[in-house]
Amino acid sequence: MNAVLLLLAAAAAAEPLALSDAMRRAIERSPEAAAAKARRDASALEEPLILSNLDPKLNAAYSFQDDRAPRSQPVFQGTRSRAERWEGGLSQTTLLGTEAKLVWRGERLVNPSAFRPLDPTVDSRLALELRQRLLRYFWGRPDVARRSRVRAGLSAAEADLSAARSGAAAAAASAVLELRAAQQLLAIREEAVVDARLLLKRTEEKGRYGTAEASDKFSAEASLEVAETELLLARSALERSRHALAAALREEGPAEALTVSTEAVTGLPDEQSLPRGEADFLARRPDVEAARRRRDAAKWAARVTRLDTLPDLSLDASYSFAGLDSTYRAAWRDMSGWRHPVAAVGASVSVPLTFRQERLTRRQADLAASAAEAELAGAENNARRAWRDSTETHKLAGRRLAAARRLAAIERAKLTAGESDFRSGRATTDLLVRFQQDLRRAKAELVRAEADEALALVELARQAGTLGSP
Repeated sequence: MNAVLLLLAAAAAAEPLALSDAMRRAIERSPEAAAAKARRDASALEEPLILSNLDPKLNAAYSFQDDRAPRSQPVFQGTRSRAERWEGGLSQTTLLGTEAKLVWRGERLVNPSAFRPLDPTVDSRLALELRQRLLRYFWGRPDVARRSRVRAGLSAAEADLSAARSGAAAAAASAVLELRAAQQLLAIREEAVVDARLLLKRTEEKGRYGTAEASDKFSAEASLEVAETELLLARSALERSRHALAAALREEGPAEALTVSTEAVTGLPDEQSLPRGEADFLARRPDVEAARRRRDAAKWAARVTRLDTLPDLSLDASYSFAGLDSTYRAAWRDMSGWRHPVAAVGASVSVPLTFRQERLTRRQADLAASAAEAELAGAENNARRAWRDSTETHKLAGRRLAAARRLAAIERAKLTAGESDFRSGRATTDLLVRFQQDLRRAKAELVRAEADEALALVELARQAGTLGSP
């Protein structure tokens, strides 16, 4: 059973890796994408966290006091008093900053004296208390500003995640394309070595019959040496391409088993999905979008800071019902008769004398917003240049690919004509071998041009943030 599993694992490892599978695996294993996703998820919790401040709270308190302090008139005040106080209720804050409390309070006082006809006394009250902050919440709605800041931060985190996913996918796609080109070039170099050895063998045979000069043999040996050197370089490039692909895929095992198909590449980005112009590109590029959203978040944060540093002017109001008796039960019964209402209203204000801390805090927030604005301008400038360079690179790669195809077709036709001349006796073996070498050089150039054209397309998709989108 273990042998069967090992064979299946070996077969799976030897299977050529598709471009789409490589990008998907790179995104799934990318630590940068995982970190960006975690930051995005953390940002998504900020707005629910703000709204959780509106959840009702249960409040309770209890205190006991035994007072034996000396009195100036103990006959009237008594010589000792014991008091217990408790309260319990619900409180909630609204989006407009209204603080509402529904509180049930009780106080029991034991103070024996000649002039207290009711001892002990129990005071019970059920109160509705309201406090409304006026300037901060009716000047500019800090709750709206806070949620807008959080939403802008979430959009920036989502743009960072898109950039991280595109970067991981682009690294894997580039590694796959480079490995594909390295495999194709290796096959071409191997064919070149075979032909160079054949040329050397034929030259040596001609030398034995006196039909070849000594320089022809040296030329054939030099050609073989060059072909073997190019083969050595091609094998090294293949290994380095495998290492790059293993790094992009976060493979910890040996990279020798990594292979890709040398057939026509599938899974490349669709050119129709790319931006149509510079303005469209700037609107879709993830890092520019992240900088834009951070700028918006900084502006909303400055607005929150300005509202939070306004003078605190509040309106307070309460309405309660009271009851008084010698026991809790009797006091509650007296209160529940709703015959003793107590109404209160007032206002409070807190104004800093120098506004030094407030001015510094506002200045700090304004500078952060200015820095975010400057970072956005820098990101747009860098993105604009990257778009122009990448577009030009893609156009050049397309023209180069067309030229390489024309050259390969010409070299192929030249070789066909040379083979026809060779069969009719009008061409030598040396000339035919050189034609074959020219065709292989044209094929190598075509392989490189195809890889560069695909890499330019991948880079355009990476910058637009469309590569590896879910």
